[in-house]
Amino acid sequence: MNPVILETLANFDFNLYEPIMSRLLDLGTPAQPKAGNLVKVVTGMRRSGKSYRLFQEMKRLADEGVGWDRLCYFNFEDDRLAPVTPQTGDEVLEAFRSLNPDAFDEGVYLFFDEIQEMEDWGPWLRRIVDTTKATIYVTGSSSRLLSREIATGFRGRAIDFELLPLSFSEYLDYNGLLPFGEQQGAFTTSKRILCQNAFDTYLRTGGFPAVQGLAAQESNPILQSYVQQVVARDVIERHDIGRPRVASQFAQRLMDMNGRQLSLRKVANDFKSAGLSTSRELLGDLLTYMQEAYLAFTVKEQAYSLKESSNTTAKVYAIDAGLALANARANTNDAGQRLEDAVYLELRRRCPDMRKEAISSLRTDAHGYEVDFIVGDALEEQPSALVQACYDVEDETTLARELRALWEAMEEKRVDSSYLIAVAGQAQDFEQDGRAVHLVPAWKWFLQRD
Repeated sequence: MNPVILETLANFDFNLYEPIMSRLLDLGTPAQPKAGNLVKVVTGMRRSGKSYRLFQEMKRLADEGVGWDRLCYFNFEDDRLAPVTPQTGDEVLEAFRSLNPDAFDEGVYLFFDEIQEMEDWGPWLRRIVDTTKATIYVTGSSSRLLSREIATGFRGRAIDFELLPLSFSEYLDYNGLLPFGEQQGAFTTSKRILCQNAFDTYLRTGGFPAVQGLAAQESNPILQSYVQQVVARDVIERHDIGRPRVASQFAQRLMDMNGRQLSLRKVANDFKSAGLSTSRELLGDLLTYMQEAYLAFTVKEQAYSLKESSNTTAKVYAIDAGLALANARANTNDAGQRLEDAVYLELRRRCPDMRKEAISSLRTDAHGYEVDFIVGDALEEQPSALVQACYDVEDETTLARELRALWEAMEEKRVDSSYLIAVAGQAQDFEQDGRAVHLVPAWKWFLQRD
């Protein structure tokens, strides 16, 4: 029996992780343990809180009366175990059985953290699902790896949940500023001021749990190390990248360009001018790998055909506004772009079940006006929302420009209402030709649960 595994399981003390802060990601009702249960997979970038989301589920089960001797948590991202193989997984179950002999007869709840560290984890987990009286939760830091394994090895026997860094609502609760229970309904003047000030801070610090409450000189190095770790482990090491410097510099460029259009041709030319040999093909591969690792996402202009979709211009959005700010150069990543990034991430949280590219950008046909986000399925030709993000609309010229784009987009897409989200600007509604634009303060929009 592996002594490292046995010691890890025997010494696991849940109290060391208290208090467990609640996340809003709903994993559904825990199934009673049995062979063949659906596996619930929580994916997301490293350090975004996946482990603690598992702890939250474990605490829920314990509060409902499930004994701790039936709850098995194990993190496969342990350097003492390398290489992690299916045999490692078998040894985990063997060690847990030796510590809790009766647990498997009653049914166990298995929580496997960072399971992608195991070679060929898919077939191994499928065997455990088919032969063990269990309810299983796993986490992973690579969306494509997990999706591929799930598609080929589970055939509808798993369901995945995406966990992003703290939303603004979670940020307020996590930092003790405004509990979840006080975030709905009417707001007093003092609550509004609190939320307005907190939102400005949220756009600067972001939502990674470990940096909450830290000053910039403390949080910035941590957030910079997160990017370095993702690039080193989830990109260079996992995909055997022969040009690590290109990968690191490209990650830096993505953070610089948060909320802006990305041209791989221009980036390749800039790198070559700086003496860094690369190609558009390599940068395209790196972009895919970094999206798989949740470092950044791309949003294309809405298009109806596959050919059009492949040619549309894409904007890049970082996994977190604070992460982008900490890693970008000092002359990049202004507040307006970080607001746009945060709006995209919030839309992504609210649309977990929609098809790929359900969140797009839009350029109007008549005059080419830009709308930041159109949410809906293009094939159905009926978007559910048009959303524009602008940091400050108190200037009349700026407000007119943002409204102009929305009016034209609403007419072309036959949409009756849309949203203009601003940090600086008073809530009000604008009407024209039977259509309405709702100007909503950013802090208030981010607290809406619909």
